[in-house]
Amino acid sequence: MSSSFRVRERVTRTDDAHLSIDHPDGVPMTLLASPEVPVEDDAIVQAVDFARIAGTLDDLWRRQQAGAIAPYWGDAPGRLERVVLTPDLHRGGGIPVGTVAACRGFVVPQAVGNDVCCGMRLVVTDVTVDELAPRLDALARPLRHAYFEGGRDVPLSPRQREAILRAGVAGLADTFADNADQGIWRGLGRDGVVADLARAHLGGGLAARGLHGFGDWVRSSGGVHGRDAQIGSIGGGNHFVELQVIEDVTDGATAHAWGVRRGRVAIMAHSGSVGLGHLVGGHFADRARGLYPAGVGHPAHGFYALPTAGPHAGEAARYLDALANAANFAFVNRLVLARLAARVLGEVLGRDVDARLIYDAPHNLIWPADDDLHLHRKGACPAPGPGPVAPGAEPAFGWSGHPVIIPGSMGAASWLLAGEGAASALCSACHGAGRSVARGAARHVEPAIWDAARSRLRVVTPIDVDDPIVRRRRDVVARHDDRLKEEGPWAYKDITPVVDTVARAGVARRVARLWPLLTVKG
Repeated sequence: MSSSFRVRERVTRTDDAHLSIDHPDGVPMTLLASPEVPVEDDAIVQAVDFARIAGTLDDLWRRQQAGAIAPYWGDAPGRLERVVLTPDLHRGGGIPVGTVAACRGFVVPQAVGNDVCCGMRLVVTDVTVDELAPRLDALARPLRHAYFEGGRDVPLSPRQREAILRAGVAGLADTFADNADQGIWRGLGRDGVVADLARAHLGGGLAARGLHGFGDWVRSSGGVHGRDAQIGSIGGGNHFVELQVIEDVTDGATAHAWGVRRGRVAIMAHSGSVGLGHLVGGHFADRARGLYPAGVGHPAHGFYALPTAGPHAGEAARYLDALANAANFAFVNRLVLARLAARVLGEVLGRDVDARLIYDAPHNLIWPADDDLHLHRKGACPAPGPGPVAPGAEPAFGWSGHPVIIPGSMGAASWLLAGEGAASALCSACHGAGRSVARGAARHVEPAIWDAARSRLRVVTPIDVDDPIVRRRRDVVARHDDRLKEEGPWAYKDITPVVDTVARAGVARRVARLWPLLTVKG
């Protein structure tokens, strides 16, 4: 962190939704935050430190031009063109959560991190809240079994695993016949998977050429019907699967076009690439550091670029290909997570449940743009507006804009919005309310607040703390409670001013508000 950077002297409010940050290296930086949104100074400083990579890029170019270092760039140096910070901004590992960076001529593995293609998936079912309400308590046991006790039942052949890594949801559709009548896929049908392609960002996957060290996972299936132990994992931290009710509709025409109805039960899944992303992020962060020119002092900010042209272009290409592998896994992982919840709903209600995808979009990824521009989003989601859509995409998105999913904290409302394509925000929205209290501090919530929250929240975790045997293990219960306290409502910003900022800034408009009924946490 740069102790010399005095935050309040460098931040200027330009209107009721935007602030401008005067960066020492001249990088244009914008923060989206209304006056009602709390802004963490440490997060701004962390973002400024990341943007100091701009000065390092220029310095390496000068050294290369002078012949003081071996060739590092191609015909021109990389440029950090802009940084946008979303209203859920808070300190993260490496760069703040809620950072969007437009990088020309280079990529930065640390700017995505290890939770590659973490994202949000929203599915609306034909179940009404009135139908489900009497059965809510009956969901806990089968949900715990499905997610944590070996009840996932996800068969994947080696061919399917490879296809998933190479193409995501499209790869699963192409190989669906391998296990069409087995496990979780039974009753879904290939048509159900194909339907996802039009309603998932990027068509639910990126084209990848290689497998980048994931061959062992492909082969570990052991047979056509081998069950997979990793896909369908929620993960830890702020990841979840939540049953929600569509509580209110604020844009009736858009909601109708998307299939969103008031009173219906929805499934929201927030997860990523689990262990695959950690392998990709860690390996290529080390490679970027290792390629830094010898004899030059390493930058105090600690960020390292992979040039996309010149002698190191091949390494950047390998990183982006491996990133695609992890992203493809993440898209299918969220498909499985939502499918599991729909399956349990059907079992408890004693009928088939129709579940329609509204949207699935990542918020930790790199998007290639024009002329060697790579848009990095860390804890920020795409918010494309109305206009031409990619071939095969849902036609309604052409006039409505793409869906934007912003979850609140556990026990608070979430919002579904429609992107407006705001160039001033690099067509990006926040991915949640944003933390206001660090995890460690959140554990020290006052007992009365914790007891009140625990009494009104329905949370399913790997441990059934109501089991008399578990209750006798006070150490186990304490660890369980600490993990939930880290994700309690007191640890997050109020969702209302965050969403208000997104709307005021012209990033996205409100479509529907959702309220949690039950949350599954890893």
